[in-house]
Formats: sequence, C-alpha cells, structure tokens
Amino acid sequence: MWDVDGELDAAVMESAFLHVMGEAEVLRVNFVDDGAGLRLVPRELGNWRPFLLDLSAEADPEAAAREALADLVRQPFDLAHDLLLRLGVVRLAGDRSLLVIAYHHLVSDGFGAGGLLSRRLAEVYTALLRGEPVAELPHPWDVASFAGEAVDYLASPRFAEDTEFWRDYLKDAPPPARVPRVALSEARRAALSQPLSGVDRWAEVAGSIGMVSRTLTVPRAEADAWTETARSLGVWMSQMLTAAAAVYFRHRCDRPEFLLSLAVGNRVGVASRTPGLAVNVVPVRARVPLGAGFAEIADSLVDETYEIFDHSACHYSDIQRASGTALSERGSFGAVVNVVEFAEQLHFGDSPARYFGATTGTFEELSIGVYTDGSPDSDLFIRLDAPAGLYDRAELRFIGEELISHIRAVLAAGDRPVGTLDVLSGAERDLIPLAPDPAEPPLPGLTVPEHFARQAERTPDAVALTAGDTAVSYRELDERSARLAAALRLRDVGPETVVAVALPRSVDLAVALLAVARAGGAVLPLDPASPVPPDGFPAHVLLTGGGTGTDDGSVSGSASGTGNGGCAAGPRPDNPALPVLLLDDLRADPADDGATGPGTAVPPHPDSLLAVLHGTGPDGAARPVAVTHRNVERFVLDRRCREAGRGTVLWHAPLTSDALALELWTPLLGGGRVVVAPEGEPDPAAPAGLEAAHGITALRLPAARLAEIAGAHPERLAGLREVWTGGDPVPPAVLRRVREACPGLTVVTGYGPAETTGLAARHHLPPGGPGPRTATAGHPAGHTALHVLGPGLAPVPVDVVGELYVAGPGVARGYPGRPAATAERFVACPFGPPGAVMYRTGDRGRRTAEGVLVHVGGAGTQTDVRGVRVEPAEAEEALSEHTALAHAVVTVDEDDSGNPRLLAHVVPVAGRTVSADELRGFATGRLPEAAVPSVFTVLDRLPVTAAGRVDRAALPRPVSEEDAYRAPRNETERILAKAFAEVLELERVGIDEDFFDLGGNSLRAIRLVGLIRAELDQEVSIRKLFAARTVLGLSDMWKDLGRSRRPTLRRRTREGAVL
Repeated sequence: MWDVDGELDAAVMESAFLHVMGEAEVLRVNFVDDGAGLRLVPRELGNWRPFLLDLSAEADPEAAAREALADLVRQPFDLAHDLLLRLGVVRLAGDRSLLVIAYHHLVSDGFGAGGLLSRRLAEVYTALLRGEPVAELPHPWDVASFAGEAVDYLASPRFAEDTEFWRDYLKDAPPPARVPRVALSEARRAALSQPLSGVDRWAEVAGSIGMVSRTLTVPRAEADAWTETARSLGVWMSQMLTAAAAVYFRHRCDRPEFLLSLAVGNRVGVASRTPGLAVNVVPVRARVPLGAGFAEIADSLVDETYEIFDHSACHYSDIQRASGTALSERGSFGAVVNVVEFAEQLHFGDSPARYFGATTGTFEELSIGVYTDGSPDSDLFIRLDAPAGLYDRAELRFIGEELISHIRAVLAAGDRPVGTLDVLSGAERDLIPLAPDPAEPPLPGLTVPEHFARQAERTPDAVALTAGDTAVSYRELDERSARLAAALRLRDVGPETVVAVALPRSVDLAVALLAVARAGGAVLPLDPASPVPPDGFPAHVLLTGGGTGTDDGSVSGSASGTGNGGCAAGPRPDNPALPVLLLDDLRADPADDGATGPGTAVPPHPDSLLAVLHGTGPDGAARPVAVTHRNVERFVLDRRCREAGRGTVLWHAPLTSDALALELWTPLLGGGRVVVAPEGEPDPAAPAGLEAAHGITALRLPAARLAEIAGAHPERLAGLREVWTGGDPVPPAVLRRVREACPGLTVVTGYGPAETTGLAARHHLPPGGPGPRTATAGHPAGHTALHVLGPGLAPVPVDVVGELYVAGPGVARGYPGRPAATAERFVACPFGPPGAVMYRTGDRGRRTAEGVLVHVGGAGTQTDVRGVRVEPAEAEEALSEHTALAHAVVTVDEDDSGNPRLLAHVVPVAGRTVSADELRGFATGRLPEAAVPSVFTVLDRLPVTAAGRVDRAALPRPVSEEDAYRAPRNETERILAKAFAEVLELERVGIDEDFFDLGGNSLRAIRLVGLIRAELDQEVSIRKLFAARTVLGLSDMWKDLGRSRRPTLRRRTREGAVL
C-alpha cells in the first residue's frame, strides 16, 4: 500500500491500472487442480476494473478506510476463477489517497507488487497524466519466460546439488527460534494493545485474515546512527539487523544455537525484472555464544548467510522435503527476518507516495520486517506479523519493543560480550529489586542452639512439644538436649561432624536434633525403616534407637549393642564403616548431667553445618544439601514464618523432607508449640476434631495433598488459622475451593527447593483478600533476593520469562563432596557484595509489574509440540479450573513415532465423574491447540513421594491409544473425513485427528480446500483450515457461522465513487 500525498486523477489512474495489468501476464494466472496437482493457467483480463472508493466525506476517513480494507482482504480468492489481485484507490481527501494492491502470494511478493508493479504504475500514470507516450517494458512480463526459468532450474543438476546441500545442512539441525508467549497483567495488556501513531494505525487490517500486526518506528536520526555502526562493522545494514535479531532470540529462547528463517529475494535473471513470485524463505543456523562480542557474531552470521544464499533458489517446500520435515502449522525453521531494501519514493505525476508496508498472509511463524517508506527523510519501521493464535496485539508490541531494546543494547555494547547486555529501561530497573528488602531488620547472627536457649530462658514453663498425652516444656527440652549433647561430645561429635539420625517422629527425635546442633554437629535425617545413608551422602556416625522404650511413650527401633560405655554398637552389616550410637545408652550416660547451656567445647558458628538435607538433582536422584545455622535463622525469622511459629504447629512431614524448618525449628525458636503427629498418618486433616483436640493453628500441606483435600472435604481445614502449602505450583482453583470453604483461613503458598532451606518466596493470602489468577511464587522471603535472569545472568524485563536464581543468607552451602555440582548450581552473585553466592534453581519464572514472582515451570519441562513451545504447567492450571477436577498433572511423553505430546492425569472431585472428551473440549477452549493434552487418564488419586510431591515418574502410562480414533457421526463429518483421507492418502481419518500432524502441508491444504468446496459447496479458506485443523473443528466452525455458503466480493456504490 502506498500513501499518495496529492490529488490523483481517478480516470487516469484507472487507465494506468488497465494498461499495466494488460502487460502483466505473469500476474493474470489461475491455479486449477486437475487431480494430479495444481496446474498454472493463464487468463485474460476480461471486463476487470480497479476499484475507486471515495471516503473523503466520512467523519474519520482513515477509520473508514481501515474497515473497508479489512473487508477487502477478508474475502478469499478462488484460485481457479478469480483474478488473484485486487487493485484500486481509496480517497481519504482531495489531496490524499491510498494506492492499494492486494494479491495472493501464489502470484507475487513484496518486491514484485510493492516494487516492480508499483513502480510501473507510477510511470504509466505519470505518462498518461502528462499526455506523453507510455514507454514499453524493456522485457515482457510473460508467463512462459518467468515460469520457464523455474522449470529449467528444477530439471537442472543445480537443483539436485541444492537439495543435497540442504539435506546435509539441516541434518541434526538445532531447534527453530520461537519467542515464548508473554504473560501480561490486564493493565499492561490494555496499554500495549493501543495503536501507536503513524503506520501502526493500519495494523488492524491484518486481523481480518487471522493475523496480528504491529509496526514500531525508529526515528530517522537513530536509524542513521545504526547505518553508521553497520558501516564501521563492515557489514550491510540488513546483515547487522539480522545479527542483532539473532542476539535477541538467543536471550529470549535461551539456546546457544538455533534456526532462523531469512527472506531471500531471489531476483536474478528473468525474476529480476518480472513481478511474479520469486521470494523464498531459507533457514540459517545462528550461533550466538554469550561470551562473544557483537562484531564476532555478526561476522559469523554473515559468513553463514553467504553460504546458504548460494543455494537459495531451492524452494522452501523442497528444502523441507530434503530435510525430512513435514510442514506444520508453524513451519519448521523459526521466526522470519526480512529486511526490505527495495522501497523508493514514487511519484504519481507530481504527487509523492510513501510505502506503507504490507499485510502478510503467511500462517506459520513470527515475521519481522524492516523497511523505510522510500522517502529521503523516512524513519525506519519494524513490522511484526504473526498468526493470531501465536500472539495478541499487546504481546506483539511487547516483542517489538524488546527487539528494539536489544538492538540498541547490542550496538551500544561495543566489544562487550553479548551475554552481559543490559536491556532494561530506567523504569523497569526501578521495578526489579536486586537485593533483599532493606527494610528487613538485620539477622542477629545466632546459631540454632543460641536461639533456642534464649527462647527457653524467656518461656521456660511453656509447652514446647506435645506427643499424645505427653507434654514437654521448654525447660525440659533444654535440659534433655543438653545432656544428650554432652554425651555426643564425648563421642567426638563436634563442628562439621555429620550424625545420621534414624529415629521415628517423636519427642526423642526433637531432643536428638537439638542435641546434635548443641554438640556442634550436623544432622543427616534418615528414614528409621531404612537407616542407610544414600550413596554419596556424608555421615560419620549413626544415631538410632536403643533396645528399651522411650520415656515419652513413643516406640524406638531396636538395635543390639555391646554396651561399651554407650559407644558404638559395632559395625553394621549394610555399612561396616559407619559406627552406631544407641539413643538409650547415650541418655543413660551420666556425663555432664545438669548442663543446660548452649555452649560446647568448640561452639558452632552461624555458618557451621547444621544439617544435610535431601535435595533432588536434575535426573531425579537424591543429592545432599549442606544447610547452615544461618540458613535456618533466615527461615525462622521471616515475618510470615514468625507469625505461624507463634501458634501451634503440626509436625507431620517425613524427616527426610525439607519441612523441618517450618514444622519444628520455627515454633521452637519462636515460642510456639509443636504437636507431634502419629507415625503413618496418611492425611493430617482427616481425623475429626484434630484442631479441637490439639489446638493446632498452623499446618503445612504439600500442594498435592492440599488439592486432594480441596477436592474432597475442604471444610476440614476450617478450624485452622493458617495453612502453608508448596512443593508443586498450586493452581488458583484449588486455593479458591479451600478459601470458599474456610473463609477465615489464611493460606500461604511457598516456593523454594532444599538448596534455599525450603523457602525462597511466599504468597500470603489473608481471609477475604483477592486470590491469585495464576500459580505464583509470591514475594521474596525475608532477607532473600529472587532474580529472574537471562542466559548471560542479566536481569530480564518485567513479564519476561527467565531462570530463577535465589540469593541471600537462606542459600545453602552447596553439595558436600560434589564440587562440580556445587560449582554448577551455586554461582557468584553479580548483584551482591564480594563473595556473595546465588543458587541457580533451574526453574523458570517471571516477575510482574507488581513485584510478584510467577513460577512458570520446572527445569526441562518445556517442550515443542508440533512446532509450538508449550509449558505443561499452563495446561495443568487450565484443567484445574474444571469444576469436576480436584487435581490435574500434565507431563511430556512421546507417541509411537517419537514425537513429543502432553499427557494429562486427573483426579475428579469426590462424587463427580468426568470423561476424556469433556476434558479435551474444556481444554480446547482455554489453551493453544498444541497445549491441549493428547491423552487423558482419570485416577482415584495421584502417586506422591515421601515428601508429599506428585511422583510424576510413577504416573501410569496410557493403556491403549486406540481410543484416539473417533469415527464421523454425521454426513458432513463423513464427507470431510473422506476428503482428509483422500488428500493425505490414508485409509481413514478420525474426527479429532490433526490434518497437519498426519502429514498435511500447504499444497495438500489447497487440494483439501478445493475438495471441500466441490463436495459441500461450503466456504473454507486456508486460514480456516489452519485454525480448525480437524474434521470436528471444521464442522463446529460452520455451525458457529450458521453454515453460510461461500461469500463473494460485492460491488458497492457510494456518492462520488464507483467500486
């Protein structure tokens, strides 16, 4: 489209259109399916006339023009019968008009229509206006010459060489560059959805063909500076911008190597002077090492593009066939970068015209076009187009602004490594805290025994622990732990000594844990049923039960011993090198009786080892996590933890979980009371009267257990004051059910792996307050900094997904005995004081404008399904909104062909049933098509680990996939299914099976559209096929549209205009 500044003579313009279209035989063609494929057939111009639409009398001519143009491009082309171009003029005022060229991409491209054809129209119009003879074309625009050159190429050895090149080039190719979707707040989405000034106002026209488009403007002065930078780098502007875009994709996709798609003009030979379709899209491998400077990256990418351009005559579809990749909804080679360099200012007589860009009709990837309007003083325009299913208007503008920020940062960085780019604006930098909240009071720097001693001195007679009918005061707990600590010191337990403790949950266990800390040692908690340290876990001695009953009524495990002064009971058969201490023998030792002080011969330091927790490595295997006194101090002094710890807390988690800090240390160091749950209780909320019998005010429930309770009897939590939950993301629907059933309950969702002492962030939901709209990690815990960083450890902008890093005194020491793993995960913190460390969680998250951290997904959970990047957590959250579901878990699996897919395992609410079809339909209305699980499995309950998290590895695999086929149910579905099968060359196609998953491509899609029109006389376009994808989708789409038959482009009249 061209914006003509000046008066256009309508009659002369019509003559110019007719003259040029008479010359352009290459544009006057149709495509007919003769059963063997599409055949190109030349056509006559006949009685065709261009349109003239006069909107100058409208109150808002531009708005009226946008509506009219949207209607124009919305009308489909009949490939067999229509002229595949629509040309005309829209008059906005007496001295301003729009020259419009709408064309099908089978006949022309940007250079053909926006360059050669537009330039010829300007030449002919100017000659006719001035009464001058029209110069003949130096070369005819005939079909034979243009198509013949393409046919000769396909029959030449060069074509075979090119296909072989692409086959080798794309062997073991990296994944395509695809920018993840952006989750925006409602306010920010509304602001970014507003049109920008200038050419962006015309972007809404793209919406009429299922596309989203935004155009951003770079001022001319800045664009000139970019040109100078390109010159200094020794590259073209187009090459520099392509390299800068590659840096952007590196940061946003977090991949060191990926595929980009480059638009290549291929204007050589006859194509250089004929306005037919010549453009091609070719893949290029982009390698962007974070340690490299931009000049190095640009040089590398330029060399790569020169190599592939030698083979760019090979068409995109032939490249795909050579690579063995079937065309899917989004193509196979990633986002498209197209730097347009053909625009020049045209003159229609004395009226200058500016190029407005083009509304693309591709339905595959994000496309980034860079162009000027051709005038000498033109700004630089960056246009983004994408299918409406990929991004919305706000997201596309967000991506465009991010891209420009990256270009600016790259060009300002000089030789600095691209991994260190700072792309934050000043306003965004103010929103992103890089250090813990300075308003938090400083930590006192005490050890766990010191904190406990101070509390015991403040409230010696208060009850510290309750186990059944036994109550233990702070004074008694202090005295008993002091005696046991003295006995441990006599057995050489001191600072950094790891004591493996294998005792059942009891008062004895609490005494032992405190005693080991007082002796200066560190606890390695073990399951008393299997008291063997896991491989690689450090342990110097094992503390376990002795042969007599304990004095608090609980039952200890038994072990034979030799006496020997209460020392080692002798070597264990399963670990002969590990000495064993028997609790009963130690308790009977008179040494240091009556000692109550926290001190030891060598007092522990706040940074001394307190415990070795059971963490989980990326492979799911357990690995030791070294936790210090300072780590636990940070936990228990968190404001929210202190509030919970002042009440009565149930201690029910397995000893090997990371819940000990909340359930035991927080109340004991804060003056609260611990209620010891009986061993083996499967559901701490189930026993009637739990709260009444024990006065419990605070309870920790893993997310899976909370979801189970919320789906069955959420009212059982009503007697509590506070529930803490975490371990897995908590869907908002689960929180709603609990809070609706228990309106007086406070819920705190926590996030934090064992490496952060189990708490890095928490979201406090008081009674009556609004609930979250998505699963959130919340705000950083006290004395904690949470960073959302890109691959180069630079903060990412607000609402952008990055990797979560945790810094502050809650970060554990590392993995004892595993220096390589420690160095990989516990890295230097660039935002803290010298020597500061942060933990790399491997989880992905984003920060909202309100400062809330959203946990997007765990390490390695993202996958590409049919070319679309999906996050299983998104599907989980959507399914959890179904009122009949108590819990949903979505995992990644592979089908029989090795292609990734999503599996859903769901648990219904008590008393409800739900079918896979119902869930599939529910998910389809709320998720991108690729994020809808392929298989749904209904379970009575989900398997969980000992720590209460969902055991995803134990989820059952689908029994059979035969149910994936559903036969047509009516005549329309039968005809559609038959057409699908015929085009795809398959015996049968079910109504739920995806056309593109089954091998459909663009050419087969055109054949399918023709068959459907012929069999059903029903309108369907390629765009609708891409949206519907299945027999059921097409059938339902027609129901929604009232089964209207094919629309036709109508001629309309207005006063002063002929259409």
